[in-house]
Amino acid sequence: MTFDVLKLLEQEGYIKDGEDNLVHAEKAFFAARVMRWIRNKVKTEPDFNLQAYLTMLLYYKTDMADLKFCEEEDKLLYKMKNPDEEMHGVVDQLIKSLSKSASKSPKEGEDTTSTTEDADGTPDS
Repeated sequence: MTFDVLKLLEQEGYIKDGEDNLVHAEKAFFAARVMRWIRNKVKTEPDFNLQAYLTMLLYYKTDMADLKFCEEEDKLLYKMKNPDEEMHGVVDQLIKSLSKSASKSPKEGEDTTSTTEDADGTPDS
């Protein structure tokens, strides 16, 4: 199975068709380079944090962050464009989740045990 970066970029919204055969691909070339770098890291480093780098790539795509390579050390550098806004979003989500869990507190006689899920949605053991 081959890794078709161009097809993946199109599916993920980095490449969009416009009018009159115009193609919008402002971030596609850099994203392709990042995807190849990530793929190489996954193959060569067993403890590579794939989820973190895919999240960085998503933030880059949605223009929430800047990414650039540090060539000397083979690192990908990440900087949020508006970190205060992101922090407010995280806090708001936390408050919402806490208020939901407080409003769903068990009634007398109900089971108070709960299960947690991993990021993939499977129950945590």
